[in-house]
Amino acid sequence: MTEPRQSGEFHQADPAYRRQMTIWLAVCVVGGAIFLFALQRWLGHLSATIGGSDQSQMLIWLQRVEAGTCLLLAAAAVGLALWIRQAAKQARSERRWPPSGMRTTRDVRIRYLTSADALVSQLSAAAIGLIVFALILSAFAIWLLRPA
Repeated sequence: MTEPRQSGEFHQADPAYRRQMTIWLAVCVVGGAIFLFALQRWLGHLSATIGGSDQSQMLIWLQRVEAGTCLLLAAAAVGLALWIRQAAKQARSERRWPPSGMRTTRDVRIRYLTSADALVSQLSAAAIGLIVFALILSAFAIWLLRPA
């Protein structure tokens, strides 16, 4: 694939994939709202039961919640980094972005050769950055869970 392609080529969107991603987005928003409501109720209950008697016990509980949140964010960052790395590998092997097997929610202009190679290096750097971010979050969570 050394010959240049036409500049007007587009990778066609997948309408079923678009609907699926819209549904997943709505589910995540509703789930997040429910989680925040439950967290607010739990913190109110925790404050009412433990808050007045033992401040150090309440601090320990809050540190555990924060550590759990950090570990969940770190896991999400690792998952996203692995997906980005896989997409970069596919783009590198095809020297095309987006790779031919990738489903997209909208029409995307196809980038070939050096333009795709530049994007692959950016994706690889983003994946490394996400892994570093996940390591920092995990270290912070471990620090939060240390014995007092």
